[in-house]
Amino acid sequence: MFISASEAKRLVEHSNLNIELYKVRLAQLIEENAKQGNTAVCTVLPKHLPLEGIHALSAELTHLGYQVRFEVDESFYRFDVFWN
Repeated sequence: MFISASEAKRLVEHSNLNIELYKVRLAQLIEENAKQGNTAVCTVLPKHLPLEGIHALSAELTHLGYQVRFEVDESFYRFDVFWN
């Protein structure tokens, strides 16, 4: 069963999702994937986080020695986080 786009937007607006929640989840993904030797991939749907927070997160990861490929699509943000 699908919900309408307007209902999905309303749910996102009231979900209190913020960059700090994504940082915690992304950290878990990096750790889990590192144990397997894989690149961590995180897709944020829909793209509701402010770009300033995304850029700050990317800079923080880069400072920690990770390479970050960041993609902005029409409806989502995507991070690929990997190391040399």
